[in-house]
Amino acid sequence: MTRILLVDDETLILYSPSKTLKHAGFDVTAVTTGREALREISASPYGIRFLDVNLPDANGLDLMETIQKDSPCTAIIIMTAVYLDENKINFLQSRGCRYLPKPFEIDEVLAMVRDISGKQSSAAGGV
Repeated sequence: MTRILLVDDETLILYSPSKTLKHAGFDVTAVTTGREALREISASPYGIRFLDVNLPDANGLDLMETIQKDSPCTAIIIMTAVYLDENKINFLQSRGCRYLPKPFEIDEVLAMVRDISGKQSSAAGGV
């Protein structure tokens, strides 16, 4: 089962994806700060991590770089309501990350997670 970490300081943003992904059979943990995210990441592995760019105590892009150093195979999805120009989106994609602009539809989140988890299962030999 794919473990998912959702990181966003807006609890309303966390609620719907968390509930939907759990209902779809994923193991989901939601946290509201960069500090909590780093604690979770050090405590257990997550196959997919959603990161908000603007956290009260951290920048999601900095967290992305930390995560990629420690766990280069982890899928990262950057979420933000702040406009990102084409260069920044291309930078994220060049780092293997996906971009999810807010507000988003819950179906987008579920489709993205299913796509990533399917690819991770295939890469692991279907295990």
